[in-house]
Amino acid sequence: MKHTLLLGGLLTVLAQLSAEAQSRFAKQQEAILKEGLALYESERASWVATDLLITRQTDMATIGGYITYTDGDSIRTVFVAREAAEPLPVSHAFSFPRNSEITPTSGRLLAARPTTERERRLFAMRKQVFEELMQPKKGKEYTFPDKTQPNVVLLDDGPKPRAYVLIGPQEEGVLPIGNDLLMTFSPAGRLEEVERLHNSYVAMRMPEKGKTVEAGMHTHLPAHPYITPTDICSLLLYRNTFPVDAHFVIGQKYVSIFELPKKQVLIMEKKAFDRMMKSRQ
Repeated sequence: MKHTLLLGGLLTVLAQLSAEAQSRFAKQQEAILKEGLALYESERASWVATDLLITRQTDMATIGGYITYTDGDSIRTVFVAREAAEPLPVSHAFSFPRNSEITPTSGRLLAARPTTERERRLFAMRKQVFEELMQPKKGKEYTFPDKTQPNVVLLDDGPKPRAYVLIGPQEEGVLPIGNDLLMTFSPAGRLEEVERLHNSYVAMRMPEKGKTVEAGMHTHLPAHPYITPTDICSLLLYRNTFPVDAHFVIGQKYVSIFELPKKQVLIMEKKAFDRMMKSRQ
């Protein structure tokens, strides 16, 4: 996977996309965007809930894990105590309203309580993810670059629950792209399949001061011809670190463009994209 920064004027390409080109890929665009925004919402809630926990001066050594999930018009992050006996007790929990920006001020602290059946099922799935990462049975050995750690995002809407494993950088000023996984579960919550979404990892950084960057770009292999939901999630999560208005994913046959301010995905044939780029020279 290659990556670069795109300087000056490239966003004018977006205005040249015809309605026909956009509608042809409407289903792919909608599905990818929906999954990417669900990932972002979940991981953003996890981030903010963890910050709220730290603000309350909680001893993080007593926390044994967390899950985040949607519940109607709310999204909840619940933490359980380390080495707690079954059934797992919720030691801390926060609720955020959906369909709005998740911030510390929008979080509501919930009372400690026993876990629900759904929560126990999600924690069991999370446990399977880490067991697979440590002792692979469905895939090959999983490695994570220095100064990174795996972050697990669970989604249980739809016929099959799934877990995404994202890269979390442990250094400032980095937009993490790649080295991510999709783990699919049976309706009963048993791990069935592991898919690698990118074959490599890039830590994208903004250039030195004085250069104007309009967009970022990375390439995809044929196995994943379009932008992935994990790309969308990372671009939104790290937008303060990597403040661009668009990101281009260049595949062998297609080009995906994610407009961050609009939260919009556009897909077009690479031949058409190349013609547009050539006409600008």
